[in-house]
Amino acid sequence: MGGCTVREMSMSKGEFEAPAYHNFIGVGKNLPENSGINNVTLSGVYVPDRSLHIHGLYNEPEDCDSETKDCYFTKSRIRFKYNLDRFPVMASYMHLYKWEKGIAGIGVSVSKYLQGRFIFGLNEKNYEVGAYGDIGYGFGEGSYSYKQRVYGLFNDEYGEYRYSDKYIGHFISAFGGYASLYYGAFGVTYSPALYGPWRTRELPISESYYDFNTFFDFPKIISQYLGLSIWITDHWKFSGGATFMTPVNMDQLIVTGNSSIGFWF
Repeated sequence: MGGCTVREMSMSKGEFEAPAYHNFIGVGKNLPENSGINNVTLSGVYVPDRSLHIHGLYNEPEDCDSETKDCYFTKSRIRFKYNLDRFPVMASYMHLYKWEKGIAGIGVSVSKYLQGRFIFGLNEKNYEVGAYGDIGYGFGEGSYSYKQRVYGLFNDEYGEYRYSDKYIGHFISAFGGYASLYYGAFGVTYSPALYGPWRTRELPISESYYDFNTFFDFPKIISQYLGLSIWITDHWKFSGGATFMTPVNMDQLIVTGNSSIGFWF
């Protein structure tokens, strides 16, 4: 293979583990002005259907000749799905501060992934609204088939390979909003988010001694939570609801069950 260079890689099939997302569900009550509060929460998720298929995903043509329009790889369909992780619990800590009507906070959560979160919004007598964002890192399982073309001085070679690994490190990210209405001890929350379970990254390959671009732009998921909460005392809050997860093109729906218990102090 001396003097040969891999020209391009294209994915033909991909299957990647993705953690089921925990949307931010708000505080659920009016907080005192000019004060801080801490929260420790244990959250659980039930995933009845594990596979989230992403349809309409394609490799785009690369290295096309401007005159002949010939390409090393033409547009091709990718058979792709996320396998939602059934790891049942997530522990989180958050600190919030409220001045007059505004509220802001930062937090961290641990499950199979380590994740940071920030929020910013309004906290009023009977409602709250705001935005939040997450960034995290963990190790997930991935397997995929890919095609590659190798060209040299005298001939081109073409092959298809498969790679599988249980411990591929990757970032996760999300950005969303939340809105809650509450009266007394009871509240209802809606929280949508655009969720990237895998950030765009360079994937490991079987033929690692070849030098070529393996970056892949992973598809995102829309995650929408709708649920109820109740304060048992001034410090304990129970919440439960459902999360509706769909690809961005909305052609499949998976519903998960969510519950949490939080201690506020």
